[in-house]
Amino acid sequence: MRLVLVDFDDTLVDTAPRFQNARRALFDLLAVQGFDSELARRIHHDEVDREMLERYGLGPFRLEPAFRETYLRLCALEGRTPDPKVVEECVALARDVVGPPPCYDGAIEALERLAAHVDTVIYTQAGDPDYQFDCIRQSGVLDVVPPERVRICRRKTVEEFRATLAHFGVEDARAACMVGNSIRSDINPALSAGAKAILVEIDDPWVFDLAEPVSDDFVRVRRFPEAVDLIVSN
Repeated sequence: MRLVLVDFDDTLVDTAPRFQNARRALFDLLAVQGFDSELARRIHHDEVDREMLERYGLGPFRLEPAFRETYLRLCALEGRTPDPKVVEECVALARDVVGPPPCYDGAIEALERLAAHVDTVIYTQAGDPDYQFDCIRQSGVLDVVPPERVRICRRKTVEEFRATLAHFGVEDARAACMVGNSIRSDINPALSAGAKAILVEIDDPWVFDLAEPVSDDFVRVRRFPEAVDLIVSN
C-alpha cells in the first residue's frame, strides 16, 4: 500500500457529540415553544441544513444560520411572529459548538504508528479551511503528520478523492486506503475510485452521513487504532 488517507472529524477527534447535542438542544427549545418535534426535525434536517451546507459548507459556522432559519421557517409555517429572544437562544446553542474537538483516546499514538509504517495523509473537508486547519493543529496531529500532508477540501467527492491521490503521486487507486467514519464522505468516494476503505463506526452518526455503501468491499472497525492494527499487520 502506497498511501493511507485518514479522516479527521469523528475518526481522530470526537466531533459528533457537540453537534448532535446542540441539535437536540435546539429541538428541545422548539418543543418548549410549542412546535411539533417531528416537523422541527424534518424542516431542519431535510430542508434548512441541506441549504446551509451548500451555502456555508461543512463545519460549525453553518449551524448559527441553520438554527436561526429553522425557527424562523417554523414560525412562518404556523403564522407566528418570531420572538427575538428565542432567535438569540437558537444562535447561542449553535455558537457553543465552535472550537477544537477532543482527540479519541489512543488516536494520536495510533496515527504516529501508522505514519511510521506507510505514507499518511490527513484528508478532511470543511467550509472554512483555515478553521479546520487550526483544529487539526490544536489536536496535535501536526506533531505527527506535517502540514504539507494535510489536504482540506470543501466536499469529499469521487473527483476530489482522485485529485487527492494524484496530488500525492498515486496513479493507481488500488494502492491507497481511506480510513474514516462516514459512508457518504469517506467510504463511497474511495470505493468508487477503486481504493480500499476502512469504516470507523461511531455510535451517534450525523443524519447526512447515513447512506448506503456502493459495495460491501470494505472493513468495519470500532476505533481508529483497530484500523491501524489492520493496516500495519498487512
